[in-house]
Amino acid sequence: MPPRKTTTQRGLGWRHQRDRERLLRNHVDGTPCWWCGEPMHRTQALDADHSNPRDKGGTKADRLLHAPCNRARGNGDRDHLRPALTGTPTERDDRAQWLLLPW
Repeated sequence: MPPRKTTTQRGLGWRHQRDRERLLRNHVDGTPCWWCGEPMHRTQALDADHSNPRDKGGTKADRLLHAPCNRARGNGDRDHLRPALTGTPTERDDRAQWLLLPW
């Protein structure tokens, strides 16, 4: 798998980084992730997300999501599949279950 592009390479740049820093500064540990509903903590990989996706005219990152949840959301076309609403497991849940298996 090729390395993930930087925010600038993805067309986000300084404004997005500034928005993410602001969101992290104001973040309260334990706040539920909009996508999966699990608590978010600063010690986890958190991404700034555009509730109105960029390819649909969104310009400002206005919330944080777990990094894997943000990737699962993509451009918002899968919002109806949100695990927080559907009760389906996320990639994070699958990895966590694997880690709990007795060996």
